[in-house]
Amino acid sequence: MASKTLAAPFIRHVTTRGYAQAAPAVKRDLRVQSAVLPNKTFVAALDNGSPVTRVTIAFKAGSRFEPQGDLGLAHVLRSAAGLTTKNASSFIISRKLSQIGASVSASGDREFVYYTLETTQDNLQAALDLLNNIVSNQEFRPWELNDNVPRLKFDLAALPPQIRAVDLLHKAAYRRGLGNSLFIAPKRIGQVSSESMQHFAGQCLTPSRCAVTIIGDTQEKAALIAQNLQLPSGGDGKAEASTYYSGELRKEMGGDLAHVALAVQGAPAGSPQSLALSIAAKALGNGPVTKWGADNSPLSKAIGNIGPFAAAGFNVSYSDNGLFGVILSVPKDEANAAVKSVAKLLKGGLSADSIKAGKAQLKLQVLNEAESFSSYAESLAAQGLYTGSVKSPADIARDIDQISNNDVVQAVSNAAKNKISMGSAGNLAFVPYVDEL
Repeated sequence: MASKTLAAPFIRHVTTRGYAQAAPAVKRDLRVQSAVLPNKTFVAALDNGSPVTRVTIAFKAGSRFEPQGDLGLAHVLRSAAGLTTKNASSFIISRKLSQIGASVSASGDREFVYYTLETTQDNLQAALDLLNNIVSNQEFRPWELNDNVPRLKFDLAALPPQIRAVDLLHKAAYRRGLGNSLFIAPKRIGQVSSESMQHFAGQCLTPSRCAVTIIGDTQEKAALIAQNLQLPSGGDGKAEASTYYSGELRKEMGGDLAHVALAVQGAPAGSPQSLALSIAAKALGNGPVTKWGADNSPLSKAIGNIGPFAAAGFNVSYSDNGLFGVILSVPKDEANAAVKSVAKLLKGGLSADSIKAGKAQLKLQVLNEAESFSSYAESLAAQGLYTGSVKSPADIARDIDQISNNDVVQAVSNAAKNKISMGSAGNLAFVPYVDEL
């Protein structure tokens, strides 16, 4: 029986307005505007008339840019957002943000680090001053880095085993660069120096590696935000290309479940092959689409009736590489047959009906994420840093429609020619090794 552990919620509670006043009209002609400033900073804006403004400042400062002798810097950088800067203490920053009802969060992936501000229109300028301070004037004082150690330990302790499996998958597939973990190693916690952080920030948080996006205001505002950032020059070098090697890493954690991530080499971001593989990932399956409903996806059929399990296809694309595969959580006793079945499916073909369903599900995801605007500013920043331009959700939906079944089959066939990589965590007593697949 398939579980919804890895599936996005389908049915949501709907609230109704209980006010007599009519809701404000929503702008119909919504187009994303973008430009590259003279200092090579990418800016983009979507003026949708929302009373809440979201601003994301992103940098090419993900874990792939960490020096091999000093891994974990990107995780510490994300965790240190909001600490004391040159102009304000952490207490002042948090107090002023709370007084104006704004919030700043830091997140990241293997390529980018995102600083995202959410605030109301009437408090935008005050919130932007604080965001600028958080991004531009970081000091990484040694005693504050020491005080931040419990937060890093909590981040590691709270990691779901599925995330651990995917992290191990990247390490097995790429070894270095994209293989660098998103998270600092336990033995490195408390060992990262202030000087290392200052050097990493000075190399990566620069105008030419920056994108500024805003939802709820104009492109001119985004350009003004970018121009006001006090960033050091330099650090324009590109990351070393990550080579796909294939391999396997396992982490025995005990328990009743085995969590396995299988993948083959995918395609870089912005390429038609990447979009085709994203369709294929949805076509493989993402769990039941109704609560307690049956899962008729190819993944579910391949695994069979083995008891409760969760399985979902995924496709991740980076600037120069990618991974296409499946994440699977199964009872430990059933792991051998289930993993072998998934590996066989990963190298097999997809039916026309499953590809049609995959296209519909991917379009829904793209349009739904843009509708919520919660992570849309980060998505625009990533597009800009990857390709130097942005596409609206409607444009992406049209691109999905233009991908033919043959394009998807060909992309999967090309990916399947590469060796399988595997990362696994949990009770691995019956999980086969990658050379047995």
